[in-house]
Amino acid sequence: MRLLPGYDLSSEQKKIVVLSSLGGLLEFYDFTIYGLFAVYFAQQFFPSSNEFIAIIASYSIFVVGYIVRPLGGILFSHIGDEIGRKTVLIITMILMGVSSLGMGLLPTYAQIGLFAPALMLLFRLIQGLAIGGELPSMIVYVSESMPHKRGFGLGGAFSGTVAGLIPGMLINLLIVHWLSVEQINSFGWRIPFLLGGLLCFIGYLIRRELHETAEFKKIKQHEAAPFIEVLRHHLGKVIIGVGLVSIMATPIILLIIFMPTYLTKLAHIPTKIASDAVLVASVVSVISIYVMGILANKYSVYKLMRNSLFLILPAAALCYYLIGQGSNLILGLALFAVFQGFLVVLPTIVLSYLFPVKIRLTGVALSYNISFVLFGGLTPIVITSIIAETTGLVLFVPFGVLLVTVAFAYWALRRSREYMVE
Repeated sequence: MRLLPGYDLSSEQKKIVVLSSLGGLLEFYDFTIYGLFAVYFAQQFFPSSNEFIAIIASYSIFVVGYIVRPLGGILFSHIGDEIGRKTVLIITMILMGVSSLGMGLLPTYAQIGLFAPALMLLFRLIQGLAIGGELPSMIVYVSESMPHKRGFGLGGAFSGTVAGLIPGMLINLLIVHWLSVEQINSFGWRIPFLLGGLLCFIGYLIRRELHETAEFKKIKQHEAAPFIEVLRHHLGKVIIGVGLVSIMATPIILLIIFMPTYLTKLAHIPTKIASDAVLVASVVSVISIYVMGILANKYSVYKLMRNSLFLILPAAALCYYLIGQGSNLILGLALFAVFQGFLVVLPTIVLSYLFPVKIRLTGVALSYNISFVLFGGLTPIVITSIIAETTGLVLFVPFGVLLVTVAFAYWALRRSREYMVE
């Protein structure tokens, strides 16, 4: 395979990276289109005279998908630690396809009343359960498939995963360019959800080619209740894992998922300028993840992550300053995206070292999903709510949230050092 230039991987390892990243790619695609099109369908499913209330309501459904992630993580990690990692990767792909198609076909509040938001909630629940097992399984599957090349493996897999942001952005640009606001409100917002559902089923057919990891096959005796085992003997590691993943969750929400709504509705930046800036930031993010995957296999992961934690703060500060000035928006978001990308791959590498093989997927899934609930799903609501109740804090609130996250992640990094093998 001529994929992944610069990565010292065999043809089989490259295949593993590419096929593993498919589910994550489609997850990020779904997140992107939800964030981009929430401003169009918010009033259709959550009618309100107050625009802030409608936006908060639509993101509340978004958060519900995060809240059930730990439940999905518990369910699918049990399957993954008992039956196999590959089984989880196939089941979750099917469920994501069903939920995406469901949201694309869903009637509005005006057509079926309260059933509309209730069904959207149901599909987000299904999607959240599936995603709760998807990305943690990918982290474990890739790290177990190439334990001595985790940087290459996870860097390649997550660059493919986050690349799912780009088709979402491009579809948004095409729809905004070719359709009027009335047409987007009427039917245009449904198009990307329907495409996402179809892509999931194609991904399912391709992913069946994966094989189970060698490390999983070596397990002689499986834990009867891996979740209980993690809570009894590895709870401290879960807290460390939550801290590690927090710096992955918060920046990607701030920069990509919530940024379009933030720029257009809260910072009052024109839609086209905002869309272009976020698209460029997404491309930069994918490239920086890819590059960091290469660096992480050659240099100390601990030092790389420590330095990235310190540098993301001035990068974010400059980004929000330029947003406030209304100039050089693309430059500001691109600089933020460099370190945001670095802090996608590095925490997952560290996370993959924390737990023993028999309960690894359960530990990783619990850490990952709890962190994304707290530092990913709640971030848009917290920021929007604080800004709605205050004046003059539009630029400071997102940076303040990031500052708290960096402090927590740095503590987790220091605590995780004893488990790392470099």
